[in-house]
Amino acid sequence: MDFYEQTDAFTFDLDTLVDRYIREFDINLYTIVGVLEGKQKELLEKGDNIEFTSDEDEDPLDFLSDID
Repeated sequence: MDFYEQTDAFTFDLDTLVDRYIREFDINLYTIVGVLEGKQKELLEKGDNIEFTSDEDEDPLDFLSDID
C-alpha cells in the first residue's frame, strides 16, 4: 500500500470505530471528540522537534490595526 492508500485505510477504520461506539455504547459525541483530541495531543507530544507556543499575550484583533 502506498501512503495515500494507508491514509484512506486508517480513515475508514477510524470512521468505522467511531460509528460502532456511537451505535453500541452510551457515549456522546462530546466525549468522543474529547478522547480524540487527547489522543491527538499525545501523538503530537511524541513527535520530535514539535513545539507549541501560546498567543495569549497577543491581541486577537491586532490584524485590524493595519486597516485605515
